[in-house]
Amino acid sequence: MPSLNLDSRVAFLFCETRDYRRVAPPSSTPAYASRSGSGQGSTKEAAAEQFNTWWSQLSDNTITVFSDGSEQYKDGAKLVGYGYAIYRGQSLVRTGSGAINSISHVFDAEAIGALKGLQCALEILRPLDEHIWMCIDSTSVIWCMRANASNTSQWAFLECHALIDQFKVGIRWSPGHMGIEGNETADELADAGANEGRMDDDRSAEPTISGIGTTARALADAATSDWWSRCLTGLSASYRKWGLGYSIAEPPELRLPRTLLHRLLAARTAHGDFAQYHRRFGHTDAELNCLCGYAKTPEHLVFCEISQRKFHAWPAKPERPPSRPKEGRRYMSAILAHPKLFEDFLTVTQYFAINARAQQTRDLTSPGGPQQSYGLPRQNRHSLTAV
Repeated sequence: MPSLNLDSRVAFLFCETRDYRRVAPPSSTPAYASRSGSGQGSTKEAAAEQFNTWWSQLSDNTITVFSDGSEQYKDGAKLVGYGYAIYRGQSLVRTGSGAINSISHVFDAEAIGALKGLQCALEILRPLDEHIWMCIDSTSVIWCMRANASNTSQWAFLECHALIDQFKVGIRWSPGHMGIEGNETADELADAGANEGRMDDDRSAEPTISGIGTTARALADAATSDWWSRCLTGLSASYRKWGLGYSIAEPPELRLPRTLLHRLLAARTAHGDFAQYHRRFGHTDAELNCLCGYAKTPEHLVFCEISQRKFHAWPAKPERPPSRPKEGRRYMSAILAHPKLFEDFLTVTQYFAINARAQQTRDLTSPGGPQQSYGLPRQNRHSLTAV
């Protein structure tokens, strides 16, 4: 698809298409067994062996239809296609391939390829032919063929249902990439169909529901990303340095307990119990230093000896404890972007709990107000603003 601006791509999603009546999927599987055979309960290896044994014994009066889909990218362009191979007994008698609209997925190609293959098989059907079998490697497609038609490419499944019912077509699971001849042929044809780009003048040339959904989400993500990039310039340097993204979905941090959410937001924004914050707002009675003697900063959380004593239990820990500003920023960015990691880190290190207990002890034992429990203020060697 040629490069389009955002407005053009949004409009493209809602281009005029033919009005097809959407039919709800049947509520139950028919009583006869023609839509069974998904391979449920079998391993791929066992199912492939059973399939090859079964297929090798078929007579010339039995038709098997193998089909597959392909989704690939070439020079930045998305290519989606299908292929099918039709056998009488073990003799290949007909093949076909083609492309479908690129605003789709391989699942759509598999469904459409199965329909095209079945239609072709019915064109060469002879009076003496006894059975037609659809041999499909995708269990998802098989389940939809068994009556539970998906929303995307539903028209292809519903047309298959009608033909399956009319001609008593059977369905077999033929596990992919297991050396089954028909599968390998259909797979090669699907790749060729996608690359050739030839589309039939029918519904396969139109965007599918799943393809439109993916494109719409991509456009929404791009718009959100563009907006966030513009907003970042107006945010504080203390926040920007963590490289945090933005999502329109519910933020996972809202699942944190309120006490932990407070700690997370304070660390992200540097608005909290930190030395620079207290100095900025003239909090003369605030404790500016950690229990270890270094100034309180958001990044000190990963450098403090209180935390580093528990390094062996850190979540998603690096190879070694952070000792340089760059290493500290990398790990802090990771746990600030993933609230569950931040929660686990605080649970393991007990950093704030230990400092809080020390502060309470100081308040109780120092009549003149909060004092350092030991040591003199130390220069914070681990500041992320250090050169």
